[in-house]
Amino acid sequence: MLFSSSGSTGVPRVFRYTHFDRKFWEQANARALYSGGLRKGDSAFPMVGFGPHVFAWGVQYTLATMGLPVIPGGGMDGKARASIIERFDPTVLVCTPSYALYLGRVMQEKGQDPARTSVRWITTGGEPFSGVEGTLERIQDLWGAKSLEFYGCTEASPHCGGYSCPEYQAGDEPFIHLMEDIQVWETVDPVTMQPVPENERGLTVCTNLNSESSPQLRFLVGDYTRLSAEPCACGRNHLRAMGCMTGRADDLVNLRGIKFFPVQIEEAVRAVPGTGDEFQIRLSTMDDGLDVMTVAVEHTDPTVAAAIAKEVRSRCEIRCEVEVLPPNTLPKTEMKAKRVRDMRGKA
Repeated sequence: MLFSSSGSTGVPRVFRYTHFDRKFWEQANARALYSGGLRKGDSAFPMVGFGPHVFAWGVQYTLATMGLPVIPGGGMDGKARASIIERFDPTVLVCTPSYALYLGRVMQEKGQDPARTSVRWITTGGEPFSGVEGTLERIQDLWGAKSLEFYGCTEASPHCGGYSCPEYQAGDEPFIHLMEDIQVWETVDPVTMQPVPENERGLTVCTNLNSESSPQLRFLVGDYTRLSAEPCACGRNHLRAMGCMTGRADDLVNLRGIKFFPVQIEEAVRAVPGTGDEFQIRLSTMDDGLDVMTVAVEHTDPTVAAAIAKEVRSRCEIRCEVEVLPPNTLPKTEMKAKRVRDMRGKA
């Protein structure tokens, strides 16, 4: 089987995996979904494009291994998928966090209440969200369901390396467990690339132990997190990534010497009540050569611009312009969100 990375940080990288590898995916992924709460009696609705991206296929194979009914959801628009949920009552959705928000709004426009549907679990991958303040709560409130983190990367072994347990939202910050029996996880300093102590923030590095065709030794996954070996209240002793994963190093924005992640802008937008689900970060260069940032949001009240700009500055220590647009103006995210438009230095 041939798969590629998402290409969100550059040209997609292609990897191959054998059917021997796939058996290990199924075992690891089934453990992750079971840990999250899925059981016999659940039925799943994967709403993903079944292209060369491993997340969808890994979940599909695993649901079959677990013996759970599956409703294939590729090749449909939001209204069709909303009708499937209304008609067949799946208990599990499989999608990106952005698509969970999008589909919920589609259902509301149709007069349906997502929180009153059969959906009890939302299994998400492809984007950071559990560690993004405001986004996790927004998804769960919209659907009246629990979100499950499904974390991994194509390169270092395609199965789920990070997974949710019943306690992952119980403390001051969410976390995910990392499967230490099949992957060795480390965090390193982003500058020196040397290992950092436990509970110190760093970039993730992974060595996989179970891939026949794509063995990786200390592969730089590049997500920021803090690792903790402290025992979990759920009883599992796998290492925990505290705060989950909050953005890859390649996503880092450098504006006039100030460095920040798009998730920090997302947290600022979510902090202001009434903002829409979509937003854009626009980077451009003025005639005098100054690089500037505009954050475009949706809201019924144009005066919230000042509040959003204040939230951005408190998190990123940078001033920005805020453009407030009417609701349903920005393009809806139906797959993996790409919210940064960098036009700096372009005519």
